[in-house]
Amino acid sequence: MATLSWPISCTIGGMDEDRYKRIEALRDQLDDVRIRLFAEIRDAFPETHGQPAQRGVLAEVARRARWSREYIAQIRNGKATE
Repeated sequence: MATLSWPISCTIGGMDEDRYKRIEALRDQLDDVRIRLFAEIRDAFPETHGQPAQRGVLAEVARRARWSREYIAQIRNGKATE
């Protein structure tokens, strides 16, 4: 993922360069975790491995991820992306 950055040489509204760097680093961590979470969600479904669908998997994954079944289904089907 490409990020845009430019040097900031002054403090704006009390924010300093260290805070900007922490924000950027946390966002990078969030992106990494989201990619891993989406992969894990897709892998939870037997049908993604050529096996028959299993009753209750969608509801359990949605409950554990704390997202709606509709959103989990979009992730499973590749319609929601990292």
